[in-house]
Amino acid sequence: MIEIPHAIRQAALALQRDTEAPLAAYLYDLPALDAHLERLRADLPERVELYYAVKANPDPRLLGRVAAVVDGLEVASGGELDLIAPWRGEKPFLFGGPGKLDEEIAAALTQGVAALHVESAGELERVIAQAEARRQAAPVLLRLNPRLPAAMRTRLTMAGQATAFGIDPETLPTVIERAKASRWIDLQGFHVHALSHQLDAERHLAMLDHLLDTCHALAQHHGVTLRTLNLGGGIGVNYREPARQYDWARFAAGLHERLHHPALREGQLRFELGRYLTAFCGYYLMEVMDLKRNHGQWFAICRGGTHQFRLPPAQGHSHPCIRLAGCRTLPGTPALRQAEVTVAGQLCTPKDILARDCPVETLAVGDLLLFPLAGAYAWNISHQAFLCHPAPRFHYLEERP
Repeated sequence: MIEIPHAIRQAALALQRDTEAPLAAYLYDLPALDAHLERLRADLPERVELYYAVKANPDPRLLGRVAAVVDGLEVASGGELDLIAPWRGEKPFLFGGPGKLDEEIAAALTQGVAALHVESAGELERVIAQAEARRQAAPVLLRLNPRLPAAMRTRLTMAGQATAFGIDPETLPTVIERAKASRWIDLQGFHVHALSHQLDAERHLAMLDHLLDTCHALAQHHGVTLRTLNLGGGIGVNYREPARQYDWARFAAGLHERLHHPALREGQLRFELGRYLTAFCGYYLMEVMDLKRNHGQWFAICRGGTHQFRLPPAQGHSHPCIRLAGCRTLPGTPALRQAEVTVAGQLCTPKDILARDCPVETLAVGDLLLFPLAGAYAWNISHQAFLCHPAPRFHYLEERP
């Protein structure tokens, strides 16, 4: 079970007291975010850069705190490029993704992108055209889709198989030579974002060994100087067993051990993390509006739902939640005791389920259910317009009492 800070519990009850309608809200613990980021950054070797993948959570309040600590920002759309405008002068940025528009490539070059992650031979030609039109060399990392041993894969793998990501090994030699031959391409190295939801640090390090060997062999064969090697992100959050999280300390120690690898002899190692940076500071809050029994199961019908918190169905898990005694539960209100409850939202679909078979000692209408680990891929990936419900409230804990 996750320990919920007292300040979060108090903030949740204060939000409920502050509204007459049943409550749905997001709470962000910014001091906890700061402490988490500072620990991650402090554990990394100096030659390892830490970038933030803005797609994980583009909330400007969180983005400002993250940008203050990380080495740079990674964006994957023109909208995200506009969003990071307040920090572009302070932090370098990367532009990735398999579907870049010509105008996005042009905007990234104009704004001084640190590296474009080129995904295909066709995209390379479009980057060359935009760079030539501006008489400006484009900094490029070629995104690889290398072969990946089956034992290294996770349930969300983007490399080593047929996906929309990266350059196929069969066409890669031609793309490398084209990039080297163009005066408008500054080929800085390679980019590999192989997978997501990696929960095992030892398996992660084994995969990095494989990728370092692969990239070094490619660079040697094609005469490419690896000034930068971006090995993506992919560190997961354990939603099913919250007490068992990724061993960051072991991963960081493993990076120290690998800095002698020939692939890193002349350049820097870079990572672009998203979920693992912000997930732990966020909480989603729902107020119980109804309790009902249906075909032998208890359901808590709550304010909000997957149109606000799509993370559980998107990841295919039952999300952990904690019951908080509500401040407006009336005496005599029927309550469940020592029961298992499935948590549903307000949507007209049986898929609007956030958690299944949650054990509760007691639960009543007016109580609150708090979902931790909600700081990444939560509100921003939700189908927010479905049924036209209002947005949840947002509360930012700026400092701990």
